[in-house]
Amino acid sequence: MNIVTRSMIGFALAAACVVSSWAATKDEAIAQVNTAIAHIKKVGVEQAVKDINGNPEWKVKSMNVIVNDFKGVVLASSLNEKLVGKNTLEAKDPSGKAYVKEFMATATKGEGWVDYQFVNPETKKLEMRSMFVKKGVGFDGYVGVAITKQ
Repeated sequence: MNIVTRSMIGFALAAACVVSSWAATKDEAIAQVNTAIAHIKKVGVEQAVKDINGNPEWKVKSMNVIVNDFKGVVLASSLNEKLVGKNTLEAKDPSGKAYVKEFMATATKGEGWVDYQFVNPETKKLEMRSMFVKKGVGFDGYVGVAITKQ
């Protein structure tokens, strides 16, 4: 194997390690949801929503912390402020799945995972996602964090 080939393989392996360090795990998503719920309990939903929408500490490993009410309105989105205030109740993924309704149904029961498809706005590629949702405390809604399925 020549030096160029070895260098290319080394670069590819290093890039794969960096990308995998950006990818969140299920445990990290659950922890981030629980951290957001604890923050809501501590400061109240109004202040927590402001914090989640504006503070970099909520933008970890490209995990989008969302806070929605049970009417489908996005109260907070740590990575996409354009969603805040929008009613996403009727949103469907590319396969036609009404994923927001499923988030709500799952959170109403307490907590759980919902799988859905997502077109990444940066890469324009279809990704398989899984969101952990948990019923909120102190407001009529839920908190969720999605991860890209590997």
